[in-house]
Amino acid sequence: MTTVQKHSRSEFYGIYENLVDYFEFLQTQYGYPSLHDQFYWDETESDGIKLHLDVYEYNKKAPTIVFVPGTAIYAMCYGELLYKLGESGYNVVGFDPRGHGRSGGIRGDYTIPEIITDSRNVISYAIKKFNKNVSVMGSSQGGIVSFYVGAIEDRIQSAICHTFADLAHQESVRHTRYPNLSTVLRPLLSNFGGVISDAQIPVSMYLDLESVEVKFFGSAKKFIESNPLALKTISLRALRSLAHTPLPIPVEQIKTPTMVFQGTNDSIFPIDYTQKIYDRLTCKKRIHYFEGLNHALNTEDVSVILKPVFEWLKEIY
Repeated sequence: MTTVQKHSRSEFYGIYENLVDYFEFLQTQYGYPSLHDQFYWDETESDGIKLHLDVYEYNKKAPTIVFVPGTAIYAMCYGELLYKLGESGYNVVGFDPRGHGRSGGIRGDYTIPEIITDSRNVISYAIKKFNKNVSVMGSSQGGIVSFYVGAIEDRIQSAICHTFADLAHQESVRHTRYPNLSTVLRPLLSNFGGVISDAQIPVSMYLDLESVEVKFFGSAKKFIESNPLALKTISLRALRSLAHTPLPIPVEQIKTPTMVFQGTNDSIFPIDYTQKIYDRLTCKKRIHYFEGLNHALNTEDVSVILKPVFEWLKEIY
């Protein structure tokens, strides 16, 4: 474990002023879709922290999708997905949660309730900028956050979750890298505080990133290691939140229409666990499993996953 470094936001902007150099390098090196120029940047505040937004504006009257990225990464890591959502008739507001990407806050130090607050502030931004027709979509950790937001946010029309979880439930340790160890450590995490809470651990100790295949890079672990703004570590405070944060209301009481999807070869979120939570939902709902796809389907298989997502959105709107 290491002690967190309280870098300023400007220091991280200085690594790649706008990530254009990095994305253009990927495009040249790998043929990676370089779509950053299809978005414009904006900001909003959450608890006094500046949040970076990547905005695709289709039409002021079109529905809007607020997108929540996964653990360690940031909105434009999903550039192809966000662009294709946008060009298909939706405004898109992807944001970097506090402590992630180009947003403010201490790197890697956050809680799920704080990211829920960030999401709700971005929803407010989207409603003010466009209109009230907003859905929240998230991937992995972002899918969990979207699920939690859907439980309490009556301003959204739907939640679209690439995987979800009830983090306070004992069985949620199954999505961690070492479930047996996580089960033992779970009670201890609730007692961490002060300096210990500020300490950080490698993201690869929490999630089995080596098992997630990512084209060009080989694995999600190598992608995160090489990405200039991806988090390499997260705080024990974040880990504690990921192990203990309960849903605001029971699953059965959620009213927001909810879609969940994942690949059948997902090595992080077991399908039977996803199905158990889905079966408890009593709201309008839909589930879709993509045969043979892994946890990185939102970046690796964008054209495949969009069809059922668009069908859901057309039904909602």
